[in-house]
Amino acid sequence: MYIRSLDPTSIQNNSVLNVVANKDSHLTVKVLDVQGKMAKSFETRVYEGSQQLPIHLGDLNSGMYVLNAFCGEEFLQSIRFIKK
Repeated sequence: MYIRSLDPTSIQNNSVLNVVANKDSHLTVKVLDVQGKMAKSFETRVYEGSQQLPIHLGDLNSGMYVLNAFCGEEFLQSIRFIKK
């Protein structure tokens, strides 16, 4: 599994995480603020193939964040974004 992109990366309320999975599995997303404090986390089921996962980030305060994606215990990718 890999993360293709987070669109947009300058977010008002919602964004889309573009994921490609080689098999059905679980994706864990952890959003950290610039101090490294957990701001939000969730787990979702992903299916084999390409998919767009809607993410609601409107409950975050304005600022810089890092989205960390995991498949089980395996780290996949970090993506920086700005919450407006």
